[in-house]
Amino acid sequence: MAKMSKKKQNELIEQEINRLLELIQELPEEKIQAAKRLIERAAFMKVTLEILEENIKTKGPTYLFVNGAQRMQVENPAQKSYNTMINRYTTACEKIFNLLPKEKVEVVDDDDFDNF
Repeated sequence: MAKMSKKKQNELIEQEINRLLELIQELPEEKIQAAKRLIERAAFMKVTLEILEENIKTKGPTYLFVNGAQRMQVENPAQKSYNTMINRYTTACEKIFNLLPKEKVEVVDDDDFDNF
């Protein structure tokens, strides 16, 4: 994948923001407003993670570092960034999903077992 343009990145971020806002559209307006910044950050992280993933797929998680006669395998900086960001992205998504109402399980008190 060639380097993604800023315009394309912004389009993908906007699509993700809209997707996440759609998930929480049933919430009260104050919760939606409170979650908007978190959603914007999560959308940015998702697009950035996709870019980092592509870099890692292309260049690998490690590379051969050469400094004069010294040679060693070192971690790709994209891999390091990915590892850090994926944890933060997961946490942000958990916080967004925790805003959603918990699904209520309908409990049937009388299942007619005693009448059987």
